[in-house]
Amino acid sequence: MIIEGRSTISAPPDHVFALLIDPATWFQIDPTLVDVTPRDPIVLGSTGTMRNRRAGFVASATWTTTEFVPGVRLVQATRGRGYELTESIDLAASGTGTEMTDVITLVPTSIVGRLMVATSKGILERDLRSRFTRLQELIETTSA
Repeated sequence: MIIEGRSTISAPPDHVFALLIDPATWFQIDPTLVDVTPRDPIVLGSTGTMRNRRAGFVASATWTTTEFVPGVRLVQATRGRGYELTESIDLAASGTGTEMTDVITLVPTSIVGRLMVATSKGILERDLRSRFTRLQELIETTSA
């Protein structure tokens, strides 16, 4: 399954990228996030774990940064119980700030994962729109 979203963020790409590579800000962008380690800014090859609250329970996953081009591109591979997810974020300067494209590729790795992936498209689309909104709000509060 592939989910793609686009948004214009009212800040330059370097500023948006700096927020995206700081796990401490991930909590403000994703309200389902319970914990992430480590909390140091990520670089190419960074790995860690995260826990998210989903449908009344907490799920754990591991993540690895597989592409890292400052101000331009960030790709992270995440593996959880029953799935693998790759999130690719591309940033491009525009007249109004940054055009951000986020592509999420979700692949089941088990029978239970197939069910989860089959029923998650609407949730992923909603979460992606919500994250764009929260990122814009974060930009506005850090710039004020």
